[in-house]
Amino acid sequence: MKRIIIALLILPFFVACNQKEIKQLKVDNQQLTNLANEKEIAINDFVATLNSIEENLEVIKEKEKIIGVNSENPDQSQKQKISSTLSSINNILEENRSKIADLDKKLKNSWYKNSKLRKLVKRLKEDVAQKEADIIVLTEQIASLNIKVEDLTTNIASLNTTVDSLSTENTERAQLIEEKTNNLNTAYYIIGSGSDLKAKNVISQKGGILGIGSATVLNENFDTKEFKQVDIRETSLIPIDSNKAELISAHPLNSYKFEAGKGLSILNVEKFWKSSKYLVIKIK
Repeated sequence: MKRIIIALLILPFFVACNQKEIKQLKVDNQQLTNLANEKEIAINDFVATLNSIEENLEVIKEKEKIIGVNSENPDQSQKQKISSTLSSINNILEENRSKIADLDKKLKNSWYKNSKLRKLVKRLKEDVAQKEADIIVLTEQIASLNIKVEDLTTNIASLNTTVDSLSTENTERAQLIEEKTNNLNTAYYIIGSGSDLKAKNVISQKGGILGIGSATVLNENFDTKEFKQVDIRETSLIPIDSNKAELISAHPLNSYKFEAGKGLSILNVEKFWKSSKYLVIKIK
């Protein structure tokens, strides 16, 4: 009986101790659960950052392809696109640097002291560093391309100036040649009676006695304003309104003939005008 009473007295004490231990276990369990949850969230965040860096590297690769295509023969709009794409790449690289710095801080936390995570971060660091080196080379190539394009533009401008200058020279030369050609192919003629031609100081009488045996000759400094101008390339007939006419100026006999009712027909243009570009015809 005594033992039963003692057991009944001790039982509440043991129950109270067990309840206290159970309560502590529940608290410890909750803390472990919370800690596990926090660790899982932290690791998920860590992995998300890693994935984001890898995605950024893929984006940079695609943008590098765009620059490569547009660098083949860039015009002004393509150069602007290259510059914009390169600026975007640099922004992504800066974002990667910031995320890697954040990963380095997290690796110092005991939760992340995992060899696999550290190896993964190291590999990503190397990938990012290599990509930064690639972009530096690409930037230098683009800078060189811009210089080449500017040099080409300068050369084209210089060439255009030279072409314009040559074009001007050619135009002036062509005008001069045309002018000289026209002058070479320009002749003058005058038709009139003896008295008219004398009055215009084109001819005069020389030699003879009292007008007998004198010869009609061209004056040395006759006035050409009374002469008509012709293009010898287009002139084969000089109209004469008289059936009696003679040449005062010197021209080869076999290079022309008089045609009644028409005038002076030039048979050989080159030979006819060779001795003189001034034709004087006296009519009666």
